[in-house]
Amino acid sequence: MSYEDDVDESSIQGNQAKSSVWGSVRGDADSTVGGGLVSSPRSTCLSDDGETNNNLENSTAGVKQTDDRCVSSGKKSIVTRISSMIDNLVSRVSRSASSLLNQHSPNINDILDSGDNGTPPIQQPSVSQQQQQRNRSGSGVGIQIDSTIPEQTHTDEEVFALREEVALLNNKIQALESEKGNITLSALNSTQDVSSISTTDDISDIPSIDAIRSLAPHQVSRYSRQLLLSDGFGVTGQKQLLSSSILVISAGGIGSSVLLYLAASGVGHITIVDYDNVEMSNLHRQVIHQDCNSSKKFDEVGMNKALSAKQAMLKLNPTTSVTALNVVISSTNALELVSRHDLVVDACDNPQTRYLVNDACILANKTLVSGSAMGTEGQLTVYNYQPTKKISEGEETPQKRTACYRCLYPNPNPSEGCKSCSDNGVLGMVPGTIGILQAVEVIKIITGVGNVMHDRLLMYDSLNCSFLNIKKPPRRKNCAVCSEEEEVTIIKSMEDSAKSLENVRGPSVCAVKPHDNVLPEENKISCVKYNEVRQSNQPHVLLDVRVPQQYEMCSLDGSINLPLGQLQSKLDMVEKLSNNGELPVYCLCRRGIASAAAVKVIQESTYKGKVYNIEGGLTSWVQSVDTEFAQY
Repeated sequence: MSYEDDVDESSIQGNQAKSSVWGSVRGDADSTVGGGLVSSPRSTCLSDDGETNNNLENSTAGVKQTDDRCVSSGKKSIVTRISSMIDNLVSRVSRSASSLLNQHSPNINDILDSGDNGTPPIQQPSVSQQQQQRNRSGSGVGIQIDSTIPEQTHTDEEVFALREEVALLNNKIQALESEKGNITLSALNSTQDVSSISTTDDISDIPSIDAIRSLAPHQVSRYSRQLLLSDGFGVTGQKQLLSSSILVISAGGIGSSVLLYLAASGVGHITIVDYDNVEMSNLHRQVIHQDCNSSKKFDEVGMNKALSAKQAMLKLNPTTSVTALNVVISSTNALELVSRHDLVVDACDNPQTRYLVNDACILANKTLVSGSAMGTEGQLTVYNYQPTKKISEGEETPQKRTACYRCLYPNPNPSEGCKSCSDNGVLGMVPGTIGILQAVEVIKIITGVGNVMHDRLLMYDSLNCSFLNIKKPPRRKNCAVCSEEEEVTIIKSMEDSAKSLENVRGPSVCAVKPHDNVLPEENKISCVKYNEVRQSNQPHVLLDVRVPQQYEMCSLDGSINLPLGQLQSKLDMVEKLSNNGELPVYCLCRRGIASAAAVKVIQESTYKGKVYNIEGGLTSWVQSVDTEFAQY
């Protein structure tokens, strides 16, 4: 298409062209995300004399104030992954518009800086004003202006015609960019087979996210309800969301709701890290996973959680980018993982991972949104956040970063190792609630709206439906990782972090050290051997030392429930049941850990009969004896 064809086509479409309300050429996306989070840098359009040009208002009726009549220059295409044919067409339209202005008006700055009533141009801004303009201006596609051409006089008709042509050409550019976005969405929907999505263990597969400078029509439609909020983040905040990259640790109960809502809200890229597989006992709270997919093609139980979560997220929002990492967070990969993202969400279930992720966020200078849930209660807060303080109208200055996880919990407690959902239980809606609250904090941090929970710790009690806000202390001067005093800082690398966590429970089923390894061999019996005792009808006593809640869920026929916590005070009951030691006593629990402790208690008493620990407990019983027995 020739230059004349471009102009003719623009003129023909002029009566139907509509001006955009979403600011695709206004460049209103700030480069700094709220709370110190920085997205990909935006370019600033400068004229030949070094001054910042403002975008030309997309209107064909009336003449507005002169301070927004300059047009910014597009340095490159907004979308870099679409066909080069459309990229070239956008570039040609921009060049044609620039050529048109130079042909019609050698002194375009004087025209755009003069009113319809012949008022003189506004004086050039000062150096400080120029810098403020650069900070406010975006990088939308526009037309570059040469301000060095000598002065000439022009009629109002020429000015009006020129503005109309510029507006139409900018509309055409916007339409082409929107078409490119639609092509991307169409290609994604037509080629993406959710069932063929896989995980990766290569951190280098995590993509970088380009800055979004305008919203395509399909994005406006998808996110319109949150764009309409009067006290929300608007188009600027939505573009910041689309330009952000979030790391979410764990796709469990808390991670399920975090991941779904972040994907739905339009976060540009989300990386999920989870090495665990979906189990039937997860499904009451980990709602991002399913028993099987809707077409019954495959079961999700047994699938990697990161992969299952990725599939659900892409079904919900196929326009987002998701990486599923089937890896364990460790001191060797935590820092690299954190460094590749703008923000980190901790939704894990063990203290070792919490400390590792916290230390990595301090070393990488990243904000950490932390949530936890156990039983019927949950907690939420934000660590290592950098607030800003307004010093004058429109100007902010960054403050010191707030306390980290080690500031609140400086000494990891090995005795807390057994506190996990698999041992203590959890009400499914509690982690879901905490996850949603975490997602809200993420949105607030990225877009810069609202008050971030950096200085408060939220305690949620589901049974009383109560929320308690506790004011957090400031950073500890003697914090081992975030202290400003060099001689106090002990953890200066991830290797140092790993050394400090050697005895802390990590991402495993249970960290309680089994007592079974200290029992003599004559006090141990396998599930297979014990089943032979049952089959032969040998008289014996079977003590199930689990708590009543677990015993009510499932139990072996003929067992007697005597919880470990009550055993010491009821040793006389054991004497009576065994007929003063004549009958052998077999101790049973879920995994063979509490039952080993029960054997030790009985041995250390005055009991003289034989006592055995059933190794592996009911978990081993299901695997080696009765696969139909209830497993939890």
